[in-house]
Parts: sequence; structure tokens; C-alpha cells
Amino acid sequence: MSAYQFTHHPHRSNSEGQITPPSNERTLRHEIWHRHAGDEWSAFEQLPPSIRQRLREHAYDAWSVNALILWRHYKRVHGPNRRAERALIRYLDYCERLERDAFATRYHNSYGTPLPHDAAVASILRYTAPATP
Repeated sequence: MSAYQFTHHPHRSNSEGQITPPSNERTLRHEIWHRHAGDEWSAFEQLPPSIRQRLREHAYDAWSVNALILWRHYKRVHGPNRRAERALIRYLDYCERLERDAFATRYHNSYGTPLPHDAAVASILRYTAPATP
């Protein structure tokens, strides 16, 4: 099971039958992903440093609770090692590409032109540590 799955309709009942509160989210993310509830900061702190770094670098908010659910899955599959971390980072990068493609498609359908970032063939800016002298 993936923590990132195509999702429910917004503001409808969740799996416990509770009505989800309205959100200030104004993008199509709620149409693409299911966001698991939980303490985002606590979940973030439980992730390995390499995963936390990648979450900070992503072009979108990968939701720490979802990432922790995935991390627990990857640890079961690969063991708690660098291989599991690299596999999860690859999967998060894949999700980022899916989301960017969805946004680009929605933009093109709405405005008839490519997403400006894509039209400019711009890359996603990522933090890189400065070289040590």
C-alpha cells in the first residue's frame, strides 16, 4: 500500500466516517493524493536525515506523515539501511514528477500554454552544500 494514492473527494467522510474540515489548499493536490492525518513534526523527526533533506528540497510538500508511512514500508522491504533510503528517495522523486506533470496538464488545459517553468525548460532548484575549501 502506498501512502500516496489517488484520493477521495475533498470535504467528504474519511475512513472513520468523520467529515474532513475545509482546507486553504487551492491546488489540485487533493484530487491526486490522500493525506494521512498525524503530527507532521513528530513524523518528520522520525525520518532518517537523508529523507528529511530530500523532503525539504522537493518542489512540493511531501507530507511527513505520508513519508513516514512509506519509510516504515521500505524498512520492512529492504531493512533499515541506505538501500531503503535510496529507494524511498527515488519513489518521492517519482511522486514529485507525477505531481508536476498533473499541474502542467491542468495549467495547459486552463490556459492553452505550457506551464511557464516547463516552457523555460527550467530545472527544479535543489540545495547543495557549499564546497569545502
